[in-house]
Amino acid sequence: MALLKKNIWLLFLFVLLASCTLLIYLSFARWNGMMRHYDELQQGVVKHWYGSFSSVLEQQEGIITLMGKTLLLQQRERNVQNDLDEIMALNPEIFAGFALISTAGEVLELTSNLQSDNLPNLSELPQTRDSFGYAMTTDKMVLGRTYNAPRLVVPARKAIYDKDGQLLGVMTGALKFGSEDGLFGRTQVLGDFNRITILRERDHYIQYATNGQPLADFYSEPMPAIEYERLLAAMKMNRSFDFLHARDSGQALSFERISEDGRGTVRGVALYNERYEFWLISEIEESFFIYQFMHVFAGYLFIMVMFQLAMFFLFRSIDRSEKKQRSVLEFQANHDPLTQLPNRNFLLSKFEEWRANKTEFSLLFVDLDNFKGINDSFGHKLGDELLVRLASRLQKVIQSRDLLIRHGGDEFVMLISDERLEAAENLVANRIFSACENIDVQQKIFSPGVSIGIAHFPQHGQELDELMRAADIAMYDAKRKRNTVRIFQPDLEGKYLLRARIEQLLRGAEKRGEIYMNYQPQVDSSGRLHGVEALVRWNPPELGFVPPDQFVAVAEHSGQMTALGDFIIDNALQEIADIQSSSGRSFCLSLNISVKQLSEPDFADKLQEKIVASGLAFVNVVVEITENILIDDVERMRAVLEQIHAQGIRISLDDFGTGYSSLSLLRHLPLDEIKIDKSFVDHLIEDETALRMARNIVAIGRNYNVTLVAEGVETEAQLECLNQIGCDLYQGYYFSRPLSAEALRCFLDERPL
Repeated sequence: MALLKKNIWLLFLFVLLASCTLLIYLSFARWNGMMRHYDELQQGVVKHWYGSFSSVLEQQEGIITLMGKTLLLQQRERNVQNDLDEIMALNPEIFAGFALISTAGEVLELTSNLQSDNLPNLSELPQTRDSFGYAMTTDKMVLGRTYNAPRLVVPARKAIYDKDGQLLGVMTGALKFGSEDGLFGRTQVLGDFNRITILRERDHYIQYATNGQPLADFYSEPMPAIEYERLLAAMKMNRSFDFLHARDSGQALSFERISEDGRGTVRGVALYNERYEFWLISEIEESFFIYQFMHVFAGYLFIMVMFQLAMFFLFRSIDRSEKKQRSVLEFQANHDPLTQLPNRNFLLSKFEEWRANKTEFSLLFVDLDNFKGINDSFGHKLGDELLVRLASRLQKVIQSRDLLIRHGGDEFVMLISDERLEAAENLVANRIFSACENIDVQQKIFSPGVSIGIAHFPQHGQELDELMRAADIAMYDAKRKRNTVRIFQPDLEGKYLLRARIEQLLRGAEKRGEIYMNYQPQVDSSGRLHGVEALVRWNPPELGFVPPDQFVAVAEHSGQMTALGDFIIDNALQEIADIQSSSGRSFCLSLNISVKQLSEPDFADKLQEKIVASGLAFVNVVVEITENILIDDVERMRAVLEQIHAQGIRISLDDFGTGYSSLSLLRHLPLDEIKIDKSFVDHLIEDETALRMARNIVAIGRNYNVTLVAEGVETEAQLECLNQIGCDLYQGYYFSRPLSAEALRCFLDERPL
């Protein structure tokens, strides 16, 4: 049954075979039923004819027996002709005439209607000699050969004996056939297809033959001996009865034989009269049965054909529906429901074809840079519409021979059939980046940016997984700068594996005690401690010390930043609170907050609760953010920062001037502090441009009335230069390396109040 469910046409074939089997069974049953029906009809006809004919013969024999002896003995004393006429008058519809015949065959007396000047001698005529002679050898009535004079008559003769057994003569009576008032005038047949034959056994002459009308010249010749033998053989073939017993007991015998012309088969029923030695036979040619059966069979066939046509159209409808549904399911299985682009399943099925038919091609892994920020800010519905628009644009970027796949989320994969790696890179630079710019969605313009990794077949792998991995590694390297493209290089794999190892080992590191805090002191121009910046450190036994710029980025990308950020805030607040409590000194604590943390809907409330729990004053807590935080969603970030600032917590902008910063940030954000990046401080002395940039940043800070903090101060010359341009606070190795909590306690003891 499972196989039938898989293919509806197998089920249809089963129905067709079942219908054909039913048709054959019904046809076979109908044929047999029809054979039984006509066999019963023929038996009824045969018995009716047999009864009628036998009754007349017995009547004829009785009359002949009673009257013949009287007339032969008293023919001189009586008017024999009148007596014979009176006998015929008893039943003129049947009796055609009577005659008294001498033992020599001469006609002694006859009815008036048979008077002739030329009376035959029955012992001499060929047509009468046999039956006349046979009648004088038996005590039963003997039927003579049928003749037409001018009507069909059958002579019946019986020898007449005196009381001493002496043969007196033969009395003959003629029975009328073949007319409405004749012997069989009112006896019916089943139809013109039904032939009734009265066959004399002794010499095989036919006494009578009709199919509703007497057959022409049936009496002229006897049935050929071979045909008669075939008739008997056909009767003997019926195993349902014993032939001799059935014949002698007057049982109807059913048979089937070859027709006399040899062109077909006839089926019939025969009944034998032992006394008068004749067979009464009813026959129907099988062609009639076939004709009748074909009418019934045509009806059956018509019904079956109509049923099968109905079944065919039903199954075709089901099959089309299933194919349509299967096509829909296959499309859904191989295409992305949102963008209608092929999906990873489709890529898996097509990759082998690409690999078999192309010597070289490029696989591009495309990932949007700022899609999450768009989703979070404007909702997933707009984000979905953006993906649909972008998919349509990307589809126009590639040629018809190329393939674009939505890999999932905001990731796309392209198979580019250009054999030149440089051509694939040029395609990315000139078209894909352009496709990701100025996308109009709901009357808003978006340019999310895109990072792309490229792997080339077969240089970077021959299996799909190998190429995907290589392109993914290149894409992650591109992500470091965003909106750029990278071609896979072998050395990137080492970085990728390290990043994957870091991601694996980082999970649960804070619970295992591998994560700890250091604090970078911040001092004013006189050397007094103003505050500390909390710096997270990780020292796993498997890798050794891992710099923050390596594992923090991994934590953000792998979704571990929330747990890590909570650990940093909790531990830094608690350790600094303990130090301030034990030392009796109050200073600021700067906490670096990532975009993942700020994107949490309840971050501001959670931070407030943590600060309250630690016992630190809100004014002594500084939240440090980088410019990259503002790239994702300025408006949302500003709302969160304003909520934090309203609680008394100070806001510091780190790495100012290195990337996205603009004066509008200073005007719209609640900033209390700007940090001059170490990249400017490093080159203050020898690079006039760096010095000019530092001066500009200080001037901007002064205009916006914010505190200026210089990072990475390592020499006295740098300190003096920064003092001259007007910095407020400093941090760097010139004052102190990052310190553990205990080392910070000692540092405080050594510093003036």
